[in-house]
Amino acid sequence: MEEREISIKELINVIWRGKVTIVMLASAFLFIGAVTSFVYDKTNSQVSTVLTLQWNGVTRGEYPDGTRFDYNTAIESYVISMALEAEGIEGLTTNDVREAIDMVPIVPSDISSVILTALEEGEQISYYPTDYKIVVDNGALDLSVQEATDFLNELIDQMRFDFEKKYIQQSVILDFTDADFDEYDYIEVYSILNTQITLIDNAMNNRVGIDPGFVSPTLGIGFADILVRTSLVRQIDLSQISSRTNTYLLTKDVDYLITNYTYQIDVKQLDLNKALVNVADAQLMVDNYAGSVNTIIIPGMDTNLEIDTYYNTLINNLVILQKQVSDLSTDIDYYELQIDRLSGDDPNFDISIEKLAEEIAKVEASILNADTALEGIISDSNTLLIEYNVYTTSNIIKPLMAPQYESSISVVMYTGIGLIVGAGIGAVVVLFKHEWE
Repeated sequence: MEEREISIKELINVIWRGKVTIVMLASAFLFIGAVTSFVYDKTNSQVSTVLTLQWNGVTRGEYPDGTRFDYNTAIESYVISMALEAEGIEGLTTNDVREAIDMVPIVPSDISSVILTALEEGEQISYYPTDYKIVVDNGALDLSVQEATDFLNELIDQMRFDFEKKYIQQSVILDFTDADFDEYDYIEVYSILNTQITLIDNAMNNRVGIDPGFVSPTLGIGFADILVRTSLVRQIDLSQISSRTNTYLLTKDVDYLITNYTYQIDVKQLDLNKALVNVADAQLMVDNYAGSVNTIIIPGMDTNLEIDTYYNTLINNLVILQKQVSDLSTDIDYYELQIDRLSGDDPNFDISIEKLAEEIAKVEASILNADTALEGIISDSNTLLIEYNVYTTSNIIKPLMAPQYESSISVVMYTGIGLIVGAGIGAVVVLFKHEWE
C-alpha cells in the first residue's frame, strides 16, 4: 500500500466541504448535552438558605421553656403540612418533604479548632450552634426552583408562627363592644365599657414596659398612643355616663333598680351586723387586757424604752373594725337615699320628666361615642399586638439571606462539552467519508 502525505490546506478543505455534517452533529450533541444536563440538574438541584436562631437558651441547646432543642426535629410535621397547604402544593406528604429537607448546623472554623484542641487534650466542650443551613431538595420533590423557593420562605414563616404560639406571650383583647346595650341598664353599660378600657390598658401597659419604642408599620402608632386614646374615652365619655347616671338616677327600669338597691342593703346590713359583733369583741379584749410590757435597754441612755406590742395590735384591729362599721353604715345610708329618690320620697330630689329625657339622650349619645371609639381602639390594639409578635419572632428566627438555587452540575459546561464532542465526531465522520486519492 502506497502512503502519501496530506497538506494541512487539503485537510481544512475536506473539513470545510463537510461543514454541514459537522454543524448538524455538533448541534445534535449540543442539544443532547443541554437536555441531559437540564434534566439531571432538575432532578438533583437544591434550594437553600441560612437561618439564625436567637432565643434565650438556644446557646445551651434549649428552648425558652428549658426543653431540649434538637435541630433534627426542629421542623414539626404539622409545620410542614401548613406550609404545603399555604403554598397550594398537592401530591406530597409530610414524610416526603421531611426526607427532602436537611438542616445543617454551621460551626465557625475558629470554634471547630477550639473543640478539636480541647478533645486532643482530653477536655469536653459543649457547643450549640445558632446558625443553620436549611436545604430543600426540590429535584427529589419534583418542584421547580421558584416553587421550592416560595415553599422554603413559607416554611420559615410557619416555624415563626409555631414558635410564637408555644413560647411567646400573646394577648388578644376581647371585644365587648358588640354587646346589645339595649338589654343593659346605664350603670351596667358603664361597667362593661370601663372593663373594656381596663383590658386594653393592661395589655398596652405590659407592652410599653417591654418595648416602648415599637411602632406599627401599618398604623404608624405605638402602645402609648393607644393608652392616650383610652384615657380620653374614660375622661370624656365614661365620665359623663357615670356622672349623669348617678346624679339624675337614670335607669331603664326603676322597679328593678329599687329591688337591686334593696338587695344591696340586705347584704350590707348582714355584713354590718357581723362587724358590730366583731367590734364588741375587740373592745372587750382591749378593756380586759392585763398586758405585759417589754423593756428595751439602750446603752448610753438614761431612760429605757417600754413597748407593749400586743396591746397595740388589739388597738389597731379595733380601729380597722370600727372603720369597717362606718363604711358599711355609709353604704346603707347611700342605698336608702337612692331608693327614696327613685320612689319619689325625697323632697330635695325633684327632677322633671323633660330633664330626665334630656339627660338620658346625652348619656345614650356618650355610650354610642364610647362604643364607636373603643371598636377602633380594639382593632388597632390587636393589630399592634399581632405585628409586635411578628416583629419579635422575626428577630428570633431570621433568615440571613434569600433562598438560593444550588445547581448540582453546570448546564453551560455540559452544553459546551456536547458542542465540542459533536463537532469532533462530525469532523471524524467527514474525514472517513472522504475518498483519499
